[in-house]
Amino acid sequence: MSAANESQQEARNMAEHHSAAPYWIVWVALLFFTGLTVFTGRMHFSLALPVALAIATTKGLLVLLIFMHLKDHKGANRLVMGVSFLFVLMMLIMPMADFATRFRPANPAGSHLSDLPDLNFIEGKTPAHGGAHGGAHSGGGHESPSEHKE
Repeated sequence: MSAANESQQEARNMAEHHSAAPYWIVWVALLFFTGLTVFTGRMHFSLALPVALAIATTKGLLVLLIFMHLKDHKGANRLVMGVSFLFVLMMLIMPMADFATRFRPANPAGSHLSDLPDLNFIEGKTPAHGGAHGGAHSGGGHESPSEHKE
């Protein structure tokens, strides 16, 4: 179907009166999935990321299909949305697969997949100069790097 024919078909579809029922149903579904996102976000379990991604994908598809009228479109619009969806899946799955199958010492320190300790949060260690607020030493004795003379 050419672009002109598709535009005419869309004009005819827009001229038809659509019921508001699908919009209300999708709105209630979106509210439910938002509540489910909040509920599962407070739980700490191993499948939290896949569950959150599945909920977000479902909500996105509902918006695309109903509110953006993708279910009424044919041809190029569906192709563009389908290819975009596949690329988003690839950009999510490929880095996660890479991270999960890496050689363990190659993972960042502090990661749940790494055996190396997180160097930023070693217990019992404090900054050498007492932290950002000057520590126990208040006043002279410490020069700033710009005042340091060699």
